[in-house]
Amino acid sequence: MSFGGTWVLQTQEGYEAFMGLMGVPDQYIQAGKNAPVLLIINQSGDQFSVETKTGPQSWTDTFEIGKPAKITGPGRKQMDTVVRLEDGKLLGEYKVPGATIRACRELDGDLLYDILSVANVTFKRTFKRT
Repeated sequence: MSFGGTWVLQTQEGYEAFMGLMGVPDQYIQAGKNAPVLLIINQSGDQFSVETKTGPQSWTDTFEIGKPAKITGPGRKQMDTVVRLEDGKLLGEYKVPGATIRACRELDGDLLYDILSVANVTFKRTFKRT
């Protein structure tokens, strides 16, 4: 199944707690918690381009499965990772001071789940393919 397509945010859980734990200032957390989010994913084999649009901001991350890459993380910080594809899920880990963020993107029909976890805090977003 292809991750490629345009995805619109439907729901999110744990946003404020996760972003606070990541050190994102409260003013940005409040501004971003209800912002619309759109993902445009292009996939060609093991190569991915993910454009994220949220409010007036946008950025694009590119990576190849199994190769080192820089990914934009919480607070728009650049993080080093290697994205893996396991059991149809895109998985990655990002080191932040004192912790490791575990990231998972998985498909379920026309839904895309984007899950970030660190310690006992989980941030889950559900996107619908348009």
